[in-house]
Amino acid sequence: MKKLILSTFMFFSLISFSFATENPGEEIELSSAVITAKSCAEKAKETGSFELLSSCPPAEAAKTGYVIYDVTENTFYAIAPKNIYLFELDEGFGGNIDVSGNIVGKEGDLPVIEAKEYKISPKPKAGFFKGCL
Repeated sequence: MKKLILSTFMFFSLISFSFATENPGEEIELSSAVITAKSCAEKAKETGSFELLSSCPPAEAAKTGYVIYDVTENTFYAIAPKNIYLFELDEGFGGNIDVSGNIVGKEGDLPVIEAKEYKISPKPKAGFFKGCL
């Protein structure tokens, strides 16, 4: 039963991913999308384990590039570095980004977003009492 549910989820994820990549020039507005590395996003998409996105080491982004994962649409996007500085993505890695912009093309099988406006919320630091309870 779990395999059936997982395979159904993966099927609909792939369908929604293919629809999102078909519209260059489309205006996109994402809220609370996760900033991660392309290699971690590909592993998460293959395995269906999206916990990999938050545990991805920042060094992976230096190797493979940055992507953002839209939780609501279950879609990954590459980021055009035209309007977003890499140091901002480094500081916000593992955190969230609210972004509005346009799809300007594809990078492999990922649509590329060129941001017009964005706000990055870094991953919260571990609290003082974490692990004490």
